[in-house]
Amino acid sequence: MILPQFYSFSMLEDFMNIKIAIIVVVYNKCLEQSITVNTLLSTGLSDVTVIIHNNGPKDIDLPGEIFQECCKKNIKIKLNNCISNKPLSIVYNDFIDQHDDFDRLIILDDDSAITESFINSIYDDDCDLQLPLIISREDGKVYYPMENGRVVSGKNVLNPKVTHSIGSGLIIHKRVVSVFKENELQLFDEHYALYGVDVSFFRRIWVLSNKGVVFKLKSTSHIIHSLSRTEDVESSFRRTERLIDFAVTVRRYNSFRSKMSFCKKTLISLLSLKFGDIAVMYDAYIHGSHPRCRK
Repeated sequence: MILPQFYSFSMLEDFMNIKIAIIVVVYNKCLEQSITVNTLLSTGLSDVTVIIHNNGPKDIDLPGEIFQECCKKNIKIKLNNCISNKPLSIVYNDFIDQHDDFDRLIILDDDSAITESFINSIYDDDCDLQLPLIISREDGKVYYPMENGRVVSGKNVLNPKVTHSIGSGLIIHKRVVSVFKENELQLFDEHYALYGVDVSFFRRIWVLSNKGVVFKLKSTSHIIHSLSRTEDVESSFRRTERLIDFAVTVRRYNSFRSKMSFCKKTLISLLSLKFGDIAVMYDAYIHGSHPRCRK
């Protein structure tokens, strides 16, 4: 049984003074179609800043109904149309840089169902990073976070040296931003554009943790999310993106094991006459970045 929590007036006042900024990255849909936007506005969340980043492929509008609902809840909402499909690593880092004085920075994609437990976890001050359970809309199973390669469920405090999750649902506390700045690091590796962006953040958490920096990671909520990994058939686009992620990771975070995997994948592609896959991998490996991240 979950016992109710009681807060003093001063604690509630502190909660009300927390500055919260949320980015919702939208792609190829109008805002009325976004599960994230609709469920976010149906919760009790108020007094926050919401940035809608439309990443293309065409401009969208901010519907009057959504704007009015935001006004009722004192939500400051801003729509950025960026139809160039900017790399997510750059989108996230720009958002963080522009709101680094906020107490909470929250990253969401456009098809996550936001729950009341997620909203409540925003106000948990006893951690540096909140990672909600990611429940697949397709099969109802929990897929993230992962700790030591295993899906975490029913465990509140996570080991920062071996934990990772996806980007949607990350609740980043101000201290994390400050620690990364002190170590002259951006939170997300801008050599990645799509796949690999999320894990790059955790890789940097792992490195800093092994250097003695203490992070407290918690998972006390859940969101419902559409995951590409649960799809029966992988599209050619996703296949290419995963190959790029793999090659960039081998180049940027190389180890003997990853190099052997790269050689094995090359050999399999040769034997299967998949010369296109080889071209994609070696282009990403040689440049050490996703094509859309090259200036």
